[in-house]
Parts: sequence; structure tokens; C-alpha cells
Amino acid sequence: MVITFYNHLLINYYSQTNLNSSLLSFYNDWKFRYLRSIKGSYPLKEYLLYTLDQPTANNAITTSEAMGYGMIIFPIMSKFDPTAKVHFTALYNYMKSYPSIYNNNLMAWQQIKDSNGNIVNSEPEPSSATDGDMTISYGLILAYKLWGENDTINYKAEAIKRINTLMNSCVNKNDYILTLGDWVKAIPYNNFKYVTRSSDFMSYYIRKFIEFDINNSTEWKLVLKRFHSIISKQMRRESKYNGLMPDFFIKHNDEYIAPTFKVLESIHDGDYYYNSCRIPWRYSMDILLNKVPVTLQLHTLNNWIKRETLSNPKNIKSGYYIANGFPGEPFGHTDDLSFIAPFLISSLIEKGNDNWTISLWETLLNKPITKCTFYENTLKLISMIVATGGY
Repeated sequence: MVITFYNHLLINYYSQTNLNSSLLSFYNDWKFRYLRSIKGSYPLKEYLLYTLDQPTANNAITTSEAMGYGMIIFPIMSKFDPTAKVHFTALYNYMKSYPSIYNNNLMAWQQIKDSNGNIVNSEPEPSSATDGDMTISYGLILAYKLWGENDTINYKAEAIKRINTLMNSCVNKNDYILTLGDWVKAIPYNNFKYVTRSSDFMSYYIRKFIEFDINNSTEWKLVLKRFHSIISKQMRRESKYNGLMPDFFIKHNDEYIAPTFKVLESIHDGDYYYNSCRIPWRYSMDILLNKVPVTLQLHTLNNWIKRETLSNPKNIKSGYYIANGFPGEPFGHTDDLSFIAPFLISSLIEKGNDNWTISLWETLLNKPITKCTFYENTLKLISMIVATGGY
């Protein structure tokens, strides 16, 4: 796998050795801060404590999304960390222990600690979250690419099984959209059959799903086509001048549009918020890994955010209106790395962003791990991995 991207100034400015040193230092801090092992577990089970910085009322400890992040980070970091494979295996063992009630090839989306200190699913009928299982599947593909299939885990077979289940349980085959989880198809009457999350439009994952899940490759190609169609049509509406995508799309008159009301999480479900803040990372990876042309959406977004912030990453806000206010107008606060870090990755897809890239890198390095949430720190780590060429 060869990545073509524009981080030459970053390397020249700091040197590859110093970049790697910064990455490894932060990775070790991240691992120490969030990785937890289950005492007495055999084989070893570990999870990522995503609520450390933001405890929840239900005493949640981890989610399939958090586990997925770990399962892509550890294979990539195994070239620096000899224990990374052990951690990947331990995350896998944990993940397998908490299946969705609807499919044992998908993970229940959240676990909590009960009053006795036992780790149990947060719901009596636990279901999956599509993005978490997509990332878990992609992590298994990375593990296979690095470690082969003749291992304690048959990474390839496990990945294919899970990708196949995603197609059968998390794709609405009327429109070939990704649904929010296996519960959408499993529960007969709900309002989510035609709701999809923009940050799940990970084309670089789907290209691997097409390659590995041969029986469903034609259908995965339809999913990929749907991504491009929804984004393209959104670029003719509120996103024409800013490239922003809403957290969720809903179907209205045969079109997928940004909602003007709470769909699942907040009143900002139709705006650029805590889901879609990952888009500069997730959409750019297809360009970096697969050398596809830079899209109009990312080109527009990159140029808009630089203008909007006067090329100062510290001016990036934690929310921008799309459907619920004047498109592109900010409504959040500054200094949230979950909104800043992904732009480091999108800065690498085109020439001419050198100073912007360095400013983003320095902004990430200057905020201490203790001042950030798990989400911020994890998106920071992934962005650092990509920017240093670690992928």
C-alpha cells in the first residue's frame, strides 16, 4: 500500500524522526490513559474506557465505536509497539464477548458497569451501531494485511463474516444506504429505515469490503454509488459554498436531505456537528490510499475552513449550521480537537496547504491529553498517524 500525500513540508520542518517521536509519545500516553484490562480474564480481554473524561449517568465504559478505533490503531502502531498485537487480540476477545442480540457477528454498541462491578450490555436487548462494526471489520483487514491469516485469529475469515453480516443487517437494499445499526431492520416499526449517517460514508472501507466480501461485491458497489450521489446532491444545496455535511441525512421526496429537527442525537442532527466532524478524515482517506481524484466537496471544504478561520486552526468551531441556520455559520466553541484534528488529514490531499498543515499539527500537539475527551484524543492520534506517514 503506497500513500501519495502532501506532507513534505511537515517532514522537512520537523524531520521524520521527530514526527515519529511525537506520535509514539502521544500513542503511549493515549494507551496508558484509556486501555483497561479485565482482571482474571483468560484469554485476556481489554477495552477502551471512552467515558474516562466524560462519565455517563449509566456508568458506560466502552462502545463498538471506541473498540473499532483501537482495532485500527493497534495494527498500524505495531511497527513501533511490540505489544500492539497483544492489545489488538485482547480487544478482539472483548468485542466477541458482547454480540448484538440480532447478530452474533456484530458487536453490541455499548457496555456499562452494573452495581456489582460486572460489565454488561447497556440494554436488555443489545443491538449494533453500523460505524463501530465497519471499523472493527476494517481493523481485521489491517490485521490480516500485516499478520496474515495463519494466526490465533483468522483475521480474513472473521472480517469477511462481519462484512457479510453488515450487508445483510445494516444496509437498506431499497436505496442501498447504510442504516444506523442492525436494530433498524430487526425492529418492524421504526422511523429510521431511511436515515443514514454521513460520517459512515467511508469509501475506503467499502472498497476493501468489495474486495473481501466477494459474494456481495456488486451490492457494496451500489452502497458506494449511493454515498457519492447523496454527497453530490447535498453540494447543490446548503453545502455549495462550504462543503459541510450534516450529521445525518433523511429521505424526503426521494432525496436525502439535512433534517431541520432532532432525528437521533440532538437538534443539530442536520448540521455539521459531533458525527460529521470526522468527515475531513474519513472522506480524505479514499484519496490518500486509493489515489482517487480530490472531490469537489473536500476541495470546497478545505478552502472554506481556511477562509472561515483566517487559516488559524484555533478559530475552528465545534459546530456549523447547515439546515438549522445560515449555512456555514458557526455555533459552537473553539479548542475542540475532534473538530480540528480531522482537518489535518484533509490538508494533505492537495498542494498549497503547507503552512495550514503545520499550524494544525502544532495546535494538536499543544493541547495536553488531560484537557481533552477520549474522542478528541483518539481523533488526534489517528490524524497524527496519517500525517506522519504511519498508515
